[in-house]
Amino acid sequence: MRLAALSVLAVMSATALARAEGPSVERSWTGAYVGAGLDVGYLSTDQYSPPQQGYGGYEAAAYAGWHPYPSLQAGFDLQLDQAVLGLRLQHSVTNSDGDSFMKVDELVSSNATALTSLSARAGYLFQSQLLGYVSAGVVAGQFNYGSVDERWGLVADSVDAIRNGWSIGAGLEHRLTDTVSVFTEYTHVQFQTASTSFDYGPDALPPGWTYDYTHSLGTVQAGLNFRF
Repeated sequence: MRLAALSVLAVMSATALARAEGPSVERSWTGAYVGAGLDVGYLSTDQYSPPQQGYGGYEAAAYAGWHPYPSLQAGFDLQLDQAVLGLRLQHSVTNSDGDSFMKVDELVSSNATALTSLSARAGYLFQSQLLGYVSAGVVAGQFNYGSVDERWGLVADSVDAIRNGWSIGAGLEHRLTDTVSVFTEYTHVQFQTASTSFDYGPDALPPGWTYDYTHSLGTVQAGLNFRF
């Protein structure tokens, strides 16, 4: 809810700015663009331990955290009267620490280190320089999972894995000049549930363990586009 509120405030500010500028200038939105932005994302993780090695399944933990995701993007828009349709490819990364929880003596962590998305958007021109839009797409996330025995040091492994998901979002873009625009967007990403297995080695007890991970990510993004 806090992310959505931030996005609404950004939209209201951009709308007020557009109105203050006076009469709109006709500019075509058809064409290619590249851009950069900064996302602030809230990553939530549900971690489940399925039945294994004689133990029944159980809910291991639910945890979450805030992370920055600087991004680059490229896309193409087509204006049809007051409507604008487009495609966008975006890549985001983070070097922030992962979220974690303590399972007895074992510190288990997860982190979405990179996100790549391909999305379509459909928008409406409230003014010639002010575009409101909704978006939907597919997302591939690069995740890192860790498991470390904090007391005895007998358990330690790190695993990288790809998680696929889908996204929906809504945003607003404002043309400052013929070639430069600013945008803000709220996006929700839901990743498919998938398993990750840790290998602790033959001398460890247990020698390995498997968890099922379900991730969701909500982000607010702001940035600049440069149009051709």
